[in-house]
Amino acid sequence: MLQIFYNVVYHDSEMDAIKIYLERLKMEKKIYLALFILCGSLVCFSCSQDSVQFEWRQIESGTSEHLYGVHFADTKHGWAVGTAGTILSTANGGMTWNATSVSKDTFTAVNFATPNNGWLTSIGKVHYTGSGGASWRIQYQVRGGGTRPPGILDMHFITASEGWAVGGSGTVLHTTDGGNRWENQSGLSKMHLWGVHFVDSDHGWIVGGGGENEDAEILHTQDGGKRWIRQKSNTTDEFLFAVYFVNLTHGWIVGSDGLILHTNDGGRTWLQQKSTVDQTLRAIAFRDEKRGWAVGEKGLILHTTDGGNMWSRYPTPVQYNLQGIHLHKNAGWIVGGKGTILRSH
Repeated sequence: MLQIFYNVVYHDSEMDAIKIYLERLKMEKKIYLALFILCGSLVCFSCSQDSVQFEWRQIESGTSEHLYGVHFADTKHGWAVGTAGTILSTANGGMTWNATSVSKDTFTAVNFATPNNGWLTSIGKVHYTGSGGASWRIQYQVRGGGTRPPGILDMHFITASEGWAVGGSGTVLHTTDGGNRWENQSGLSKMHLWGVHFVDSDHGWIVGGGGENEDAEILHTQDGGKRWIRQKSNTTDEFLFAVYFVNLTHGWIVGSDGLILHTNDGGRTWLQQKSTVDQTLRAIAFRDEKRGWAVGEKGLILHTTDGGNMWSRYPTPVQYNLQGIHLHKNAGWIVGGKGTILRSH
């Protein structure tokens, strides 16, 4: 019937042209549909396969000193610190690094609240710069006792004014004025405290301790440190080295022998996740509730895209111990032994 209609209305030549035109339309629709399906598949693939977008590449650091901490104030300005007073800085996202040294101390952690305002920790000391690292001064120092002061092992600044630092022999330091005055909250723990992380000014976690026949230490505050409560790690003989929360409920802790703990209720319950490794994990960071990274001994890099239900080994370009990781937007940096710096964008 349609053919008769076309024959009546149009001459044969016109009829042929229209048929060709209609066939082209059908072909174009098929092509557009195929492209639409392909693009959708690529988008879904990239969303689910975070690891495909990340490739850790080793960057020349200019030093062979061991690096323990790394932090970026934004995607360009970053710092890494380590043994022999080593301080590395970059202004181009970690493509190149400049080295300085302000003492012979081993620096254990670094944190910058702005590109100008930053802090370093070492044995019994907190160092501060207000000039982006052009100069540093000792802001806090443990005094008295006649014995070797405890190491300050980790630090976290929530704002340019408020920060926390933790360390050996239960050291817990808190400042609300940018470090002009540090309050030592003594008596919370006798164990070495290795990691601290705050989601906001009120909610924070400190981890550490462990050892033979001892439960690992997890301390939690909901009121800015006025009161700390112990959370059960449900582990024995394990050391906890780092803690990271993406929000008030979802957090992770890593430690010795490949230990990874996870909570989805703010730490009221902590459950072990299968890491499939027995190497010590020293640092962890997450982009969101699903995508995270953990690093540790002998170049170990673990990656998850499902909140840690499954952790997978990620290709590593080095075999040195990895000690610190920092993620910022779509970029990431890892530091470790013998001046190791890995970068990914």
